[in-house]
This record gives sequence, structure tokens and C-alpha cells, in this order.
Amino acid sequence: MLQIVHLKYPDREFDLTDSALCLGNFDGVHRGHRALIEELKKKNYERADRLPMGALLFSTPPSLFLSPTPVPQLNTLEEKLELLREAGLRFVILYDFAELKDLSPDDFVQHILIEQCHCRLAVCGFNYTYGAKGAGNVETLSKTFGAQPNRTLSVIPAVMDGRHCVSSSVIRTMLEQGHPEDAARLLGRPFFLTGTVVDGRHVGTGMGTPTANLTFPEGGLVPAHGVYLSMVRIARRTYAAISNVGTRPTFDDGDTVNCETFIFDYNGDLYGKTLRVSFLRFLRAEKKFASMEELKEQIKLDIARAKEYL
Repeated sequence: MLQIVHLKYPDREFDLTDSALCLGNFDGVHRGHRALIEELKKKNYERADRLPMGALLFSTPPSLFLSPTPVPQLNTLEEKLELLREAGLRFVILYDFAELKDLSPDDFVQHILIEQCHCRLAVCGFNYTYGAKGAGNVETLSKTFGAQPNRTLSVIPAVMDGRHCVSSSVIRTMLEQGHPEDAARLLGRPFFLTGTVVDGRHVGTGMGTPTANLTFPEGGLVPAHGVYLSMVRIARRTYAAISNVGTRPTFDDGDTVNCETFIFDYNGDLYGKTLRVSFLRFLRAEKKFASMEELKEQIKLDIARAKEYL
């Protein structure tokens, strides 16, 4: 089980004597983030006194405070925590960005990393920044933290995938341009949406293709509108499916974006159940059809094409 620690600066200290920490935002918990965690494990195993391993991150994305158009997130906080647990971390320390945004880099190191988190071993990426206005970087961190007795800093270089640096921003672009397979390669897994099935207009049921309707979380990334080959996890079972992301222009449903998924070989009531929809392959862009019959025929073609890929 992953221990979650909500620290309030300057009122509370972490209850571990010493700790080993990965530093970053961890949006997507992609291959670059996994490399941080593996480096933390490696450096920790080299120590005579092994430390509890965790991550230090913000409970809300900094871009919510810094930009009028916040960066869409690849995961909710709950999903991020689950992925960090699966990667082998024991705990996560969460800070409120608003409480720390005006701390100088030196104060962040001294008061947060050292005094509150009791950090002895820290790992970060080559482009890690911290402190007010992101003024701190790996060079300042090496001088203020890594140079201290019995404290170790390890900085890992960029993780490359061909010509792409593995990063959350590159992954977002791939998904927004309709390339889920490329995004999955950088993530180390398919991009997914987790949500509770909500009641829809039952149009799919009337056409013989009942769909499970999910909404995207506020502030979450929405991939390119269109139809996808997908996989759906329901409890402990996984099913092949097709998913439509978009605004349903054939029915003039306005600007609300949702995800409608037709699950192959599944019978049962899904309302109120939690599903995880993983996007595997982009099949076609969303479009407005002239009639219901034309839409039904296209759905048949989408299903056939999806099954060919499977």
C-alpha cells in the first residue's frame, strides 16, 4: 500500500527519520519518470543503510496557478499515485503548490527537502526546476543539497525514444494529433481514461451497439476526436472495444466532449461502474453523418476494422 503524506509548510514534519526521494511532476508516470525511480532504487541499494523510497510532488499542477490556459494532465492525481505505487515506491509526499510557490530555491532545499522530508538521497531529471519562478535547477541543487555530508543527489539525462525526448509535453502532442501508439511507446503503456459510466441518450442501444459513456476529468487531456481501437478493464477482466471521443456532431450535442465505448463480447449493466479505457489505435476522425443509417453502417466498418487489428 502506498502511504500518502500531505505536508503543510511550515507546520508538519514527515514521520520518517530519513528518506530517499524522486523529485518531479510525474504527469503520466512515463518512461522518463520510471527511469528516475529505477535510479533511486539502484542508488538506495548501494547504500549500507537503505532508506524508505518515495516521491515529492505537488497535489495540484503548477500550471493551474501559473497560466491562464493550464496544461492538460495525462492522469488524475489518483491515477498518478496508483502508477507510482505500481512502480515500487513506498510513499508519496504531497505539497500544495500555492504554499511553496514563493519559497526561494535555498529555502526549498533547507526547509522542505532537509528539515521536513529528512531527505538523504534525491534523484531528479536533467531539467528539474524548483523554488520561486523555477529559479532553482540541477546545478543549484548539486551545490545546496548534493554537496552536503551524507546527502546524495543523482541527476539522470534525458531518456530518448529515437529522435524524441520522453516527456509529458511530447506525449500530449502525440495524443492530440491522433497517435496513441507513439504515445504508448513513450509512456510505457497505453494512455487511458478512468471513469464511472454515466447514463446517456441510449442511441447506441437503439442501433444495436450499446455504449458505456465516460466523461473526461476537468483539466484532463482529451485525445484527438475520433474512433479508436481500445481495451476496457472492468473489475479484473479486460475486453476489446471501440471508443468514440468527441461531441457527437451527428446528434448536435453541443460542445461537451465524452468517450463512448462499445465493448465486444460483453453483456451486462455498466451504469455506475468504474471502467478504464485504454486507447490503442486511431481508426478515423469524428465526422457528422447525414443519417442514422449511414452512421450504423460506419460503426459496422469501424468494428470490422478494429477486429482486423486485433
